[in-house]
Amino acid sequence: MLASAATAAAAPKMVKGPYLQDLAPTSITVMWEMDEEVPAKLVIDGPGGPRTLDVAPAHIVEARVDKLVPASRYRYKVVVGDATWDGELRTAPEEGKDVPFTFVVYGDSRNGVEQHRRVIDRVAQEVPDFVLGTGDMVDEGFRQDQWQQFFDVENRLLRDNVYFPALGNHDRQGRGRTADTYRAYFSVPENGGDTERYYAFTYASARILVLDSNAYSFALTDQTAWIERELIAARQDPGIRHIFVVMHHPPFSISLHGGNIDLRERWTPLFEKYQVSAVFSGHDHVYSRAEHNGIHYFVSGGGGAPLYPKRAKSNPIDVEAVKKFERVLHYLRVNVTGNRIEVTGVRADGTIIETLAWADGPPPEIAVVARATGAPATPRPATMVPAFAPAPAEQSGGVLWWAIGGGVLALGAAVVVVRSLRS
Repeated sequence: MLASAATAAAAPKMVKGPYLQDLAPTSITVMWEMDEEVPAKLVIDGPGGPRTLDVAPAHIVEARVDKLVPASRYRYKVVVGDATWDGELRTAPEEGKDVPFTFVVYGDSRNGVEQHRRVIDRVAQEVPDFVLGTGDMVDEGFRQDQWQQFFDVENRLLRDNVYFPALGNHDRQGRGRTADTYRAYFSVPENGGDTERYYAFTYASARILVLDSNAYSFALTDQTAWIERELIAARQDPGIRHIFVVMHHPPFSISLHGGNIDLRERWTPLFEKYQVSAVFSGHDHVYSRAEHNGIHYFVSGGGGAPLYPKRAKSNPIDVEAVKKFERVLHYLRVNVTGNRIEVTGVRADGTIIETLAWADGPPPEIAVVARATGAPATPRPATMVPAFAPAPAEQSGGVLWWAIGGGVLALGAAVVVVRSLRS
């Protein structure tokens, strides 16, 4: 009895995770943190049968699994000694494949633990293909206890759903405002330089750019050129219909911080030039929706931090752009089906703030002609959808149809290598 108790007390403890990162059609990264460096096994079971990977000892483990089947569901299990932690995942569809998908957006949890838990408990009832974070996961980026709180609250959600974070101003640390702890805890595509502070990935027919909007870094210098290169490449790729942008600071807002003028001057012209589908931000702890020159901007900063009021006096540009404002804990649900995008703001109690739906630019055939001739792709007007109303398109048998030039197009009915481990 005493020996067994001593052995149990000495057993390694999983401090964070397991959680999912860097989703792709044939690969994914599973991460976790132990209280001591110990060897582990990662068991993946799905198409083709189970596989077991030996994972070398590390404090923070970053295990990359490859040779997976696109758009397929797997179970996985982390085994350390006699202890196991399990979850499930679904790989991404092949890039450019025109299939419906859903993702969730939220941010600004900071140190509001119980409020954060209310939001995540509701998000956990969704079935997203991936999750986007708008930043400020913690209040102070150097505080290990706050990172622990974040992962404790999000544990069950991130065990089964891939999380793509944006870097908030509170997530940085030290006099140099580095992102060392953020980089240690998250594994993101390394295609934005060697910093991992901004990056991009493709999911089905969408390209998602996750940006570092923090001032006094390289946010408004080298990153601007990278953004335009990414946008050009996406618009030249016939498999990409949609471009979504995620960053912490909003270009348009009428809440406490207000719209970021530098971003508005430097980045929004690029969003307009290349017809970005939607921009998601946080920073102001509210829900708001804006529209400027045909581009939709959403502020989703209601993830648990103290809620903000409206500014006493806002910039007239922000006032003109913002169409909806609510001071509320919430998240966004984004459904993409063919050309149709639907964004729903969901309060922490499950009630709906509003739903906005629109067709994202012209049908693909027209878009190709527009790019070839150099003509801009004209966005279609958005439609407000009451929570109780059907979507503004004819639906039959779960298939969404759009009339195109006298014809009809069916858009479809409404997831091994162990890399070097970080310490």
